[in-house]
Amino acid sequence: MRWVNSSRRLYICVLILIIYIILIAHVNYPRLSFYFLEQNFINIPCSQPIDDHLCKTHSCSHQTSVKSIIWTHDGTGLMKYIQWILTRKLGNIRITHLDENCCIRKEKSFPFNLTDQPFVQIYIVSLSAHLSKQSACTTTIHRRIKDVVNHIYFKRKSVTATVVFQHLDMQKSISISDLSYFQAKIDKATEVIKSFQKLFDINPSTKWKIINSEELIHKNLDDCEKSLIDFIVLSNISNALSKEIVQYDSHRFIEDALWWDRSDVAEHVLNNSIPSRSSQFTYLNDFYYLHGNRSFTRYLIDNRQCYNDGIFAQMQSETFPNRLSTDNIDRCLVNEFDCAFSDLYSFKDREQLYSQSNYKSIKCGFAIPSIFDIVRKRYGRNHTCETIVFTSIINCYDPLPSADGGILSSFCYVALVDTKTWKALKNSQSQGFKSQWDLIDLGNNASLFNFPAKTIETLKTVGQRMFPLAKWIIWLDGKAHLMNIVDILRNTPASIFSARHSELDRTSAIEVNYTIERIRDREGSSSIGFKRFVMDIKRQEAEYKRDGFYSRSDAMNIRMYDIAMFFYRNNHPCNFRYLCGWHNEINYFAYRGQLSVYYAAVRLNITHHFDIIPRKYYHTYAHNKVC
Repeated sequence: MRWVNSSRRLYICVLILIIYIILIAHVNYPRLSFYFLEQNFINIPCSQPIDDHLCKTHSCSHQTSVKSIIWTHDGTGLMKYIQWILTRKLGNIRITHLDENCCIRKEKSFPFNLTDQPFVQIYIVSLSAHLSKQSACTTTIHRRIKDVVNHIYFKRKSVTATVVFQHLDMQKSISISDLSYFQAKIDKATEVIKSFQKLFDINPSTKWKIINSEELIHKNLDDCEKSLIDFIVLSNISNALSKEIVQYDSHRFIEDALWWDRSDVAEHVLNNSIPSRSSQFTYLNDFYYLHGNRSFTRYLIDNRQCYNDGIFAQMQSETFPNRLSTDNIDRCLVNEFDCAFSDLYSFKDREQLYSQSNYKSIKCGFAIPSIFDIVRKRYGRNHTCETIVFTSIINCYDPLPSADGGILSSFCYVALVDTKTWKALKNSQSQGFKSQWDLIDLGNNASLFNFPAKTIETLKTVGQRMFPLAKWIIWLDGKAHLMNIVDILRNTPASIFSARHSELDRTSAIEVNYTIERIRDREGSSSIGFKRFVMDIKRQEAEYKRDGFYSRSDAMNIRMYDIAMFFYRNNHPCNFRYLCGWHNEINYFAYRGQLSVYYAAVRLNITHHFDIIPRKYYHTYAHNKVC
């Protein structure tokens, strides 16, 4: 008991001593006494959103230096460039959303480079901000202007487009019938933008520049690349920008690829003044008429969301070498090239496309160097071939496909063949239409995949990777025959379409057993290849049942395509994501494209973008070897 009392006295004495030291410090060093508490409050992790009710006007800039500030608003189009920068990890960026009083609504940092490297700060200012002369918001902005020397104000020339795109992105609404509501929003936004610019005018020592979103959009690839480089340099975003990265991604920023973010499109939507479709075939503004069975505004929203979810394909330099499969059944032991080409070593890799973006590049083939790269090198910067008709023939399995009707100067025909087939086709008496084909010799070993037919099925899904500047891409099997391609493209109501299967009741679930029997007849049930194929197809069938794909497809009354021909409009973000998803299904599960042609579309909820080619425009024949 005596020991317990002594301990208590000791504790009390220590506590009194601590209180005494704190009081002395407070009296003599009042700023020091609460320094620790203050720092704990300020150092909110930059990756965590700050509650709306907390009117914090400082950011985490005290933790890391800021080398430049980009001021913008929601709906200006800046974020499509920021997404590219974040996906390619080109620099450290902090994005801060400010409310009407310039309090931080939410904030997140992306420290991709060394943590001691400076950040580029992006402030997204509300279009309802209170920017009167004496307002707290104005004071806050003045303080930030003085803190940093380099500033960019990124906006649109069209205030109307800014408001419309902000509405579509935030509300996901297709109702723009209340014009008085939008006019009030536009008037307020115009006032805010004018007031914001005046804040810089009264700070003559500040280095700042206005960039209008419309000025960065170009038709030509070279002009586009120059604008991208100039923007990166001006904003001090990155020291890591390479020529390889710019050339790999620049086609994503040409005018044809940015139709979904053009100011004139937003203005047409608001005014309900979408141009009428031309009676002549044209590529110009054809996106207005390719929305399938939904409204154009809904199609526009879908494609803006698809871009936000990610459309930048994985570069070979981003691929980790010597990866190993983590699946219980190691597919990659017998599919070494298949796994490496698509960088699909696990079910998680396959699922990555459908998970939240987090600014990751998409797995979409070409993850390692291969003979197929020669096609991309030949056509990657080709502006002339606006419609690509392409095929692939291995081991003389088919003749070149044929077509009737006029051939426009913007049409290019490309056949990817092995050396054996190349020689046979070159020695044949090809005349007329077939003389238009550019035969690309892929060498003696053009079938690098585990199954020879998988080369054909894979290439069918990656036309957008090989011909990035093409506007329309058309796949044709050798057994396909088209009549009047121009007429088909002039009248199509959708951006993806194919031929209807000859058996009208055929579904994805029913197709499984038909496919197994077809391969059994071709290879025999005792072959090693057949047994591997059945294993793949049964694994795929089990996953599709578990996932509910078959039941959802049946509920939507989806009937099979005949993918001997497949049309799609390039440079539509949802189409790109769909084709990458289809490609991944073919390379992760069974290689027969018929089995998975609808899976990614159902998963991405874009089946309404699809349509059928009228029967009068095509024929299909039996396979016919040419050597």
